[in-house]
Amino acid sequence: MPPRLIDLFCGAGGLSLGFEIAGFEVRAAVDSDPVAAETYRRHNPMVPLVTDNVERLSGEDLRELAGGQVDLVVGGPSCQGFSTHGKRDPNDPRNFLFKQFVRLVREIQPAWVVMENVKGLLTYGRGRYRDEIHQSFHRIGYRIESRVLRAADYGVPQLRERLFFIATRTTNPISFPPPTHCPPDSSSLTGLAPYVTVREALGDLPPIGEEGEALSYLSPPWSHFQQYARTKAPSALSLHRARRVSDMAMSIIRRIPPGCGIRAIPPEDLPERFRRMRTISTGQLRRDCTTLYYRLSWDRPSRTITCYFTNVSSGPFVHPSDNRALTPREAARLQSFPDYFDFGEKQVQRQIGNAVPPLLAAAVAREVMKKLLGARGRTRRTEPQLASV
Repeated sequence: MPPRLIDLFCGAGGLSLGFEIAGFEVRAAVDSDPVAAETYRRHNPMVPLVTDNVERLSGEDLRELAGGQVDLVVGGPSCQGFSTHGKRDPNDPRNFLFKQFVRLVREIQPAWVVMENVKGLLTYGRGRYRDEIHQSFHRIGYRIESRVLRAADYGVPQLRERLFFIATRTTNPISFPPPTHCPPDSSSLTGLAPYVTVREALGDLPPIGEEGEALSYLSPPWSHFQQYARTKAPSALSLHRARRVSDMAMSIIRRIPPGCGIRAIPPEDLPERFRRMRTISTGQLRRDCTTLYYRLSWDRPSRTITCYFTNVSSGPFVHPSDNRALTPREAARLQSFPDYFDFGEKQVQRQIGNAVPPLLAAAVAREVMKKLLGARGRTRRTEPQLASV
């Protein structure tokens, strides 16, 4: 029997898909977002899914839904107030959903726990919230370690970084997956595979120009990643359509070469508003805005895919050769979702941008699987030191 898990804050299903790839069986899932839940149900019709606020759920409810005790609880409780890609707000109520996650872990008592979150937790308040999460798990009898993992290190064509927490109440050591990929110039020294590039990820998708949609593949899959992406793929592409670029934005991105942003254009050649933006009060050029109107390079992984990938002015989302933003299908591939994955028609950008890359999740899952199927440590039955978290 494969190890069983419950996915809290499951979203569209990136974590669940990754753990299924590694051999886990998802027995129950929870998310309060009805749009993401619709996508999750579409791809996991046999998994009981609760669309409700976790504050109204108990561990007993979820164990019953899962058909008994589970080996693992996974999830990514939102901490958007700490994200480096948005306005940081320490009072954002979503920052404290991890307390409900810890409460449910205490009530369910799985042997292992995997929680992922934004990298900003490490630095906000000098790591105060990361430390609070560690302490909360210690109080309920779990050992815990955390580490930032880069998606590109595990075969995802994206330089996304996420903070992972792994906790256990067994005596087995906690470990994180070793990288399987590395920058190309280090590959011969390390013996690891080179990073998956944007070309390897998207090279079989048809160009659609400045605005349009395509339903047919450009070529048969010619890279290992494309073969993965087209597993169980439908005969027609979905979500491969571009958003119209404004005339002003077009005047900028037409002049930006691959692997560069707006800073590649001399200030005097920019529209007035951007000339003002390029300097600070001393008259010197700003050192930030490096990914504004950034055009991806075919020969590197992409930068982090966010919910704003259809807007060329919001970050590193300009297609490597077309004068347009990424399509949802291209962004989903850069997140390592297979082409069969259907996000529906509602809030597609948010679903894709908020998701955990499945291949990154699969790497973490395989590391936990080793603990569950290898030399099993003794499960500790220590009672929690505190009744609350």
